[in-house]
Amino acid sequence: MALFAAVWMAVAMPSEVLAQSPAVTGSVATPMVGADGKPLAFAAASVRRNVSGTESCDAEHLYLTGNGFRMTRCPLIVALFMAYVPADGSFMGLSTDGRVVGAPDWMKSELYDIDARVDEADMAAWKDPAVQKEMMHAMLQSLLKERCKLAVHREMPERPVYALVVGKNGPKFQEAKSVESAAILKEHPNVGAVPGGGGMFSMGANGSVDFYATPISSLAVVLSNKAGRVVVDKTGLTGRYDIKLEMQQPEPAAADGTQNPGASIFTIVQEQLGLRLESAKEPVETLVIDHVERPAEN
Repeated sequence: MALFAAVWMAVAMPSEVLAQSPAVTGSVATPMVGADGKPLAFAAASVRRNVSGTESCDAEHLYLTGNGFRMTRCPLIVALFMAYVPADGSFMGLSTDGRVVGAPDWMKSELYDIDARVDEADMAAWKDPAVQKEMMHAMLQSLLKERCKLAVHREMPERPVYALVVGKNGPKFQEAKSVESAAILKEHPNVGAVPGGGGMFSMGANGSVDFYATPISSLAVVLSNKAGRVVVDKTGLTGRYDIKLEMQQPEPAAADGTQNPGASIFTIVQEQLGLRLESAKEPVETLVIDHVERPAEN
């Protein structure tokens, strides 16, 4: 979940952001166009292999800038997760294990730096939070297609999932105190916007997450990455909620080598949230990589 959280934090902004435009199932959505009428692309971009060290890919190595995008010491699969979203618009929705098929090992292990700049003609739109994330998707897609010869398509295979349902005693969280970003930021100054999902969030110790004014769909994405399967919201809860999720970590091994693995995600969901995860099967949107190459040298 660490990488997933890092990418969320990298693009979190202190303002409400809109859900991304739906993708077309079975294909890739028609790309956005820039001021020149051509498909959106960065004006200039550097993509280089980074062999300087083994530091993890975290939020300090991924961020949107005032005039573009920067990634340092991260695998290219991260750029793919940021470039493509499912039809429901859930940011990082394709990062759940198995939702991207055909990625070569090097795409997950080799580290790269990306430094990309937006064209001056597109700068006004880039500075608009309502469209910046959608522009980022389109520009990263163009970059991966140009430099890595990336070709993808979408499929909807039936797969095991977990249905998120309300427990018999009802949810243990409350309707949001406020849905206004300014009010949430005043009370919780370290939060960022949930990318593409609405609401705000902050990361705490041991992988805990605090959500503010967040829909259950955003919670489902977080649970998907913890459970190892896509979690489908079947709660029927349509509001915005304040939710605290404590991701308990395994305890240190005892002298005899035994270890308490910590509570399972099923226990956490039931005891902390008053919800349940139930096994089910449903069509799951999957991104299939038809072709990809290591990026050409700049």
